[in-house]
Amino acid sequence: MPSPIQQAAERLCLDCGLCCNGVLFDQVVLQPADQIAALSARGLKIKKRQFFHQPCAALCGSLCQIYAHRPTRCRAFECRQFQQVAAGKVDENDARARIDDVRASVASIELLLNRSEHDNPRKSLAQRVATVVEHTQDESFSASLVTAMEALGRTLAEHFRVEKP
Repeated sequence: MPSPIQQAAERLCLDCGLCCNGVLFDQVVLQPADQIAALSARGLKIKKRQFFHQPCAALCGSLCQIYAHRPTRCRAFECRQFQQVAAGKVDENDARARIDDVRASVASIELLLNRSEHDNPRKSLAQRVATVVEHTQDESFSASLVTAMEALGRTLAEHFRVEKP
């Protein structure tokens, strides 16, 4: 049975969804052990038999609808918040507050994006912002989006993304 700290980390992970909704990643690269046909049958749109785009088609709210059958990379990924809660370095409530802050930042960015006819919510957040900025003539609007995305990027880098070895 998992320890209470491990249980807290797992609860946090299942309630978050930032690694699946297009905020942390643009795509997930499949691994040799992944069964492409089975993943496709579960609703993932596999591209070139190598990857699928985020937001993930299996995400409903913040829950993975194929959790027991998710790809290898999804099974292996642990964001920095998960790692710190699992190690007892960060309290679950503090991690939840940080996730809520990120969600609020994302919501603010999405409000800006919704003002543009060039927004495509099926793309990752970074791709959406880049597309809207590319097509806008309003420099103030563009600057607002870029500034908000840069601030979010710093938060994600500091508190969620894991440094590669």
